[in-house]
Amino acid sequence: MSVCFCEDIYVKTFDETNNYPLKTRKCKVYDGPNDFSIFMNQLLILTTHNIIHDASTLKEKFNDKLLNFYQTDILNEIDIILYKFTILNNESITLYYDTYHIPNQEDTIHMLTNLYNLIKNI
Repeated sequence: MSVCFCEDIYVKTFDETNNYPLKTRKCKVYDGPNDFSIFMNQLLILTTHNIIHDASTLKEKFNDKLLNFYQTDILNEIDIILYKFTILNNESITLYYDTYHIPNQEDTIHMLTNLYNLIKNI
């Protein structure tokens, strides 16, 4: 494993001729969850903690432009979660690299359905 602090890295290859030419490769700018994943996880956590429960609490926490921009993606993600809970009967879903679990409970399904309707009506 290596940690890189520049745009390019140099990779030394090993071959049968003992010639080890250096090859330049580009580093990833950001190796973590993308912006939508972070946003969606925050939205789900705030909803399941009943911090977001109506249109006013949703708009207190998130900008209208952001909600409109990601509206279709949010609705798709909520659909997937509801499918996992209601059809596949998964016990929970995991966010943030297995560090946060949302359980499959009746009130969770109700909260997610409510969030779906809030986002749909923006």
